[in-house]
Amino acid sequence: MSKTKKQDLALSALTGVLFPLAFMIPHAGILTFVLLVPLFWAIENKSAGDSFKLGLFAGLIANFIGTYWLVGTLSRFGGFHTIISFVFIAFLSAYAGLSYGIFSYISSRLGFFKKPGLLSIILIASVWTSVEYFFPFLFPYGISNALSDYIGVIQIFDLCGIYGLSFIIVIVNLALMKTIKSLIGHTKVPTAEIALSIALIAGALLYGQFRISQVDREIAQAQKIKVGMVQANFDFLQKTESLEEIVTARHKEMSQDLLSVDLIIWPETAIQAWFSNDSDYLLVRDETGVPNIEGKYFIVGGMSFTPKDPDAEILTDENLIKYNTAFLTNSDSLILGRYHKVKLLLFGEYLPFSKYIPSLKNFSPASGDFTPGSELELFEIKEKNIKIAPIICYEDIIPSFSRQFVDKGANLIVNITNDAWFGKTTAPYQHLVVSIPRAVETRKYLLRSTNTGISAIIDPVGRVVSKTDTFVQTNLIGDVGIMDGEKTLYTKIGDVFPVACLIFWVGFAALERLRGKNIS
Repeated sequence: MSKTKKQDLALSALTGVLFPLAFMIPHAGILTFVLLVPLFWAIENKSAGDSFKLGLFAGLIANFIGTYWLVGTLSRFGGFHTIISFVFIAFLSAYAGLSYGIFSYISSRLGFFKKPGLLSIILIASVWTSVEYFFPFLFPYGISNALSDYIGVIQIFDLCGIYGLSFIIVIVNLALMKTIKSLIGHTKVPTAEIALSIALIAGALLYGQFRISQVDREIAQAQKIKVGMVQANFDFLQKTESLEEIVTARHKEMSQDLLSVDLIIWPETAIQAWFSNDSDYLLVRDETGVPNIEGKYFIVGGMSFTPKDPDAEILTDENLIKYNTAFLTNSDSLILGRYHKVKLLLFGEYLPFSKYIPSLKNFSPASGDFTPGSELELFEIKEKNIKIAPIICYEDIIPSFSRQFVDKGANLIVNITNDAWFGKTTAPYQHLVVSIPRAVETRKYLLRSTNTGISAIIDPVGRVVSKTDTFVQTNLIGDVGIMDGEKTLYTKIGDVFPVACLIFWVGFAALERLRGKNIS
């Protein structure tokens, strides 16, 4: 085992820098096929402990650069001092970086870099894929998300989700590293590894070409509806209950320019008022919450509550169960459906353990006290044969949400969100990039209605058909297809592939030990 040198730290840092850049710069996703080479080079001949440290170092840098905007978000929204925000994000980055460390430790501890040829790279790719899937990230993401701009290669998402492409990316990086080392050291060129990489990429591209043509024909034949999304462009300091009347009025006014559409979508918490879950109508100050435009349907982001004690004469803040809610209404503000956000945002919508230790709220007074919903409730507009998956905020970056909704019958995915918290940073672009796979996995249109942008219409191939700029007041209008075709393989079986990867490498390691072979 070689000792860790400054060169190894530099190589790990290089992976840490390149990884987030692939997500932050348009069309930079091509970097995914080379950015792991430095880390693999650094850990190939290291002990498990040193590999863990190098992996953690790369992961810390990658996650800190990739989520740099959280420093400003915590300072502005959470009220933390900049230094405290910096330290806190460093801690979160180190936590997320553990995934790199765990991957590096396992691959080195089990001696997978020392295995011969194809076996080595398949085992290592399996470890990466399973760790990427099972690690509990605050913001779940996979390396293959960075390739969302390259629609030719991402079509395999409808087979095995994002993780199949992650597996291929790691295979290519390993083959490239071995090739470079063979050329430098004048050793045998890893022809089998190169051949496998070429075969996997070629297979993905050929499948992509076939599926794009097939899905485009389905889009052309699908029933069409016209949708309009209102991007009212309120800064997060403006979206408060005290300014609710102004916020609602702007959304209503902008909706009057959408007379030609069938469905009007307002973003997350577009109405800064609280609605009882017993209410039948979306009423604000005894007025209808949405404009009375005959024949229109609305999806509206708001907030709702249920009393903890239904018999209480006076409702206090402590007596309420609060939800971040999406509503489906008609033009009379009759509530036709409601969905309570299931996956709440840590520190934004809830503060861990504050229920048991109330004094924690003193450290983050702006953190919400929402309760997660318990059901994935479809929105159905029967007369138009529309079954909508209403997902809120960053639920659109979690594959299981849209997949389960579509498995229940959804033929359209609508995401309402508010990215104003992140300011003028790369975060809205990153959010868009990691949401695109949901359309390809399920072969449904994905509509993203945001408060300050980027609002977008994404077709079932993963093309961003139209989108808005950030921090502009505008409407986005477009025709979308109601996709009622057969469910994709991914919709049917879910994330079987990363689970199979885990079973493969764990099973191999177990067999090695049973056969009495050293694993180190």
